[in-house]
Amino acid sequence: MNKRSIAFQLGIYVLAAVIVVISLIVFINYEYSKKIIMDKIEESAINQSSTIINEITKKVVNNEEVVRNVASQALYYKSHGDLDFFIKQVVHNNPIVDGMHVMLLNKQDTIRFSVFHDADNQVVSKKNLEQCSLAKYPGLVKKTRQEKVAMWSDPFFCLRDSNQLMISYFSPIINQRGEVVGVISSDINLHFLSTFINHVKIRERGFAFIVSEDGFYLTHPNKDWVMKRNIFGISEKVFIGDRSKLRKMIVSGESGSGYAFPQLLNYEKSWFYFAPIPHTNWRVIIVIPASELFKELNLIIRDSIFVSAIGIILILFIILLIIRKTLYPLSEVVKSIQKFSFGDRGRKSKTNEIELLTESLKELQYQYGTYIKEQDQIRKDNRKYEKDLKSAKAIQRTIIPPEYSKITQRTEIDLHALLQPAESIGGDLYDYFFIDSNHLLFTMGDVSGKGIPAALFMAVAHTMIKSKATTLSAMHIVDVVNKELSRENSNQHFLTLFLGILDLETGILDYCNAAHNYPYLLKKNNEIIQLEQTHGLPIGVYSNKNYKSNTTVLSKDDVLLLYTDGVIDCRNEKGQFYGQGRFTKLLANVDVKSPRNMVNQVMDDLSHFKGKTKQTDDISLMAIKFNGKYQ
Repeated sequence: MNKRSIAFQLGIYVLAAVIVVISLIVFINYEYSKKIIMDKIEESAINQSSTIINEITKKVVNNEEVVRNVASQALYYKSHGDLDFFIKQVVHNNPIVDGMHVMLLNKQDTIRFSVFHDADNQVVSKKNLEQCSLAKYPGLVKKTRQEKVAMWSDPFFCLRDSNQLMISYFSPIINQRGEVVGVISSDINLHFLSTFINHVKIRERGFAFIVSEDGFYLTHPNKDWVMKRNIFGISEKVFIGDRSKLRKMIVSGESGSGYAFPQLLNYEKSWFYFAPIPHTNWRVIIVIPASELFKELNLIIRDSIFVSAIGIILILFIILLIIRKTLYPLSEVVKSIQKFSFGDRGRKSKTNEIELLTESLKELQYQYGTYIKEQDQIRKDNRKYEKDLKSAKAIQRTIIPPEYSKITQRTEIDLHALLQPAESIGGDLYDYFFIDSNHLLFTMGDVSGKGIPAALFMAVAHTMIKSKATTLSAMHIVDVVNKELSRENSNQHFLTLFLGILDLETGILDYCNAAHNYPYLLKKNNEIIQLEQTHGLPIGVYSNKNYKSNTTVLSKDDVLLLYTDGVIDCRNEKGQFYGQGRFTKLLANVDVKSPRNMVNQVMDDLSHFKGKTKQTDDISLMAIKFNGKYQ
């Protein structure tokens, strides 16, 4: 396909997109229509099953009413000697009743007789007939007498005619004293079920049938299955799935639907719907072949696909025509590319656009190779720069105190500090060292700017502070360092600086703050104090400026925390600052017993606050805990 014209390829791609869109529309329309039709089919099945259920219920309820009336009047007619005549009239006047059987219990004797339709459909009466439902279900007779309630028997074939499927309703005969003195049963010929269901039209090949509570077929298009097959015993070929699930669906007493592959339809996939029949615990089941469910819809979809195919062919020709006209300026574009590649040296004698493009690409490839060589040289220069930067970083690390061995030897204080530059090297500094055996000088500063220039200025400042620390006056040391730095500061860098001298015996702190962030003093009574005195401008700019100092006294277990503005100016992903308020609130809950833990807690909170946001400024922290001369 790559050898085809660009117009042809674009046409195919656009056509493919059109086909996908049209197919998607047809598919969605099909699925939506299918759902609507399925709802209509289920509604129709509910209506058809309701018709069957109503017909059966009507006959069942009528029979129950007839039996209850006979049971309530049986003793009356018996006392007048007309019980046999009365029963005959009832059977004669109620075609639904195939036979009625009476058993009366006397102290001397048990009276039994049956009234039923014979083979000629004549109502006849016989005494002590053993071929009746009373004789077939002695257990049901006993249960009816004991519980004094009416109940239905299971379906059975008539004892007089094995071709007739019957069901019988048993009712107790109770005298005025509430005693059961007899039982009456009424037989219904279930032939009417098959007759009625056979007249229910369910599409072309659909059918309905009724099963008993135990799953036996009471009606079925195949009459040989009646009372001989059980729906719960169908093969996996008919119902693919769990048999227990099928039983649960049918005996649940609720209506439902599903799919099966009935033998009667040659195992064709079919949809079925079932619903319970009141009073009997039977189920009516309607089956419709799946091919008939969406027959009309499939015809519509077939026509839609045919029309869409014709439309797609027309669209193809239109697209090709439009693209050919649209790509006419391609030759002008090729000329522009060639001019870009060769300048005025373009091969104007050639007209094949592909060849011209190939030639231009070769020239661009040559130019790209030259560019790569230049980039390699730049990378070499960068590696050298990175090596120098690494060396500068190592030198800076040697300037910052690397360990706390001298501090840990002194029980009067506990100190921990941390510097985390924004780049490989930074402009923050901190230092601590003993001026004499009892005085600890500590300092923290922030050089303007970042990177190598700031780091170099920081290194010079650090060296000067260490070399000028010849007195116990913080103000004097800062003043001398400022004058020295101002004379050597051609780049106009400046340094905010906090410098303190702590007397380890008395806890007296002499400090000078040259425009640095105010340190926090965390008292042992949980009080938080900021040393809010500023004693002059940042050092390194104005050599004629003088500085002042203040003193404060640290009590046992007090903690002094120094930091640079990289802490409070830290930003999160929303651009919000960490801020002085959040920092102060955090310090109210930090572990003041351990400077190391305290610094780590602050760094953890900063890391959680900024998330994935890149650090933009150097961060330095120093925590000094004063334990006192005597612990």
